[in-house]
Amino acid sequence: MRRAILVTALLLGLAATPAAADPLVMPHVVVTHAGPLHTWWAERTVEKAGGTVVASYPQIGVVVAYTAKDDFAAKVRRTPGIDAVGATRTAKIPKEFFAPRKDVRYTGPGSPNSGLVPPEGTAWDVPALHLPEAHQVTEGSKRTVVGVLDVGVDDTHPDLKNTFDPKSSVSCLSGWADRSPGAWRPTLDGHGTHVAGTIAAARDGKGVVGVAPGTRIAAVKLAELDDTETAESMVCGFVWAAEHGFAVTNNSYRSIPWRYNCDDQPDQAAAKLAVGRAVAYAQRRNVLVVASAGNAGIDLDTRSVDRDSPADSTPVERRIDPTCTRLPHELPGVVGTGALDEKLLKASFSNYSASRISVAAPGARVWSTWPNGEYRSASGTSMAAPHASGVAALIASRHPSWGAERIKRALFDTATPLPCPNPYDPNGDGTPDAVCRETHAGTTFYGHGLVDAASAVGAG
Repeated sequence: MRRAILVTALLLGLAATPAAADPLVMPHVVVTHAGPLHTWWAERTVEKAGGTVVASYPQIGVVVAYTAKDDFAAKVRRTPGIDAVGATRTAKIPKEFFAPRKDVRYTGPGSPNSGLVPPEGTAWDVPALHLPEAHQVTEGSKRTVVGVLDVGVDDTHPDLKNTFDPKSSVSCLSGWADRSPGAWRPTLDGHGTHVAGTIAAARDGKGVVGVAPGTRIAAVKLAELDDTETAESMVCGFVWAAEHGFAVTNNSYRSIPWRYNCDDQPDQAAAKLAVGRAVAYAQRRNVLVVASAGNAGIDLDTRSVDRDSPADSTPVERRIDPTCTRLPHELPGVVGTGALDEKLLKASFSNYSASRISVAAPGARVWSTWPNGEYRSASGTSMAAPHASGVAALIASRHPSWGAERIKRALFDTATPLPCPNPYDPNGDGTPDAVCRETHAGTTFYGHGLVDAASAVGAG
């Protein structure tokens, strides 16, 4: 508690400092052994090396810090008891970034097609998941909280305001839990609001209906824009989820600065270790972690090139291999979700893999909520993952005593197996666009298959 008070005081002080006077700093994660004594030692090490402690997570042995000094990481790495240190960006940012957010309002673009939303319950994903049959059994329980780890959620949206849980919502944008009222709201991007609606938009006769409209949504804001989540924000988000009773977290994003984190690169290895510990901690606390599988349309088992990193500065082409990790999707135990189109085929953009795709779900032209009371159709594995999260939430609601592993097994066991298309030629040009293979769990395109809400809750 004393550390939390000190950090809050520090950050409130930063908020009063004019932005022009703030130097540019580099955020870092410092990883040590779990426990208060070890993190205290790491905090002292950070301060001696010229850094400032932003947040400390003794549960997993991770300290978030920033510094203006270029030799900070090298100094800290030489200290006994420190497991890893890594910068979480490649370009420095203003120190004011770490101050609390106040008066958060959405100023991003509106929906270009809000007026075209189909009548509630008639969009193609509803029958694909057998939602009407599932909802005859349960629409979910208010005891079940689904965390939307994303760019924030507009809790004032008519389809979300009655399912939203402000007490469990927070901003982890800067690596610490900012509980300021409304800090969880989006500013530039409606992505998280779209995800939230797919999971739990109200059944109220208008707009859209979510997979589990009877559950509660909690927003954990990790970034301002989609696909700009950092290691420190994810650490904060997963620890928050673990300690606030979330049944499921939906993670429809990929991290920056490195799209794939490789163990032979110190900064990337530190980010992977820190986030991996946070995810594992959440899983031990019975949080089911669901993630989007990515939109590059590639076989993740044979990838060899990364052209998108570093994403916060100038990307350069680099060689990688399948051991380099997409965070958080490819961490152990995470439910990687691939996207389907209206024909229940792999969407052309959806990644595939023998081991990194657990299930598939609708992800093309999905209608859902958008900030300021609007609606939007969007495509991506970002849209598929919340369908899987919603079905998992229905299972958790139906079986409140089940832990995350049992919920995951039920999600897999009740999915509808889908065969490999032969050939896979969605554009019809006569040339296969990808090759699907059978695996011990199903196929490389669909994993265990299409998630099925009705089967998951025992309908019929």
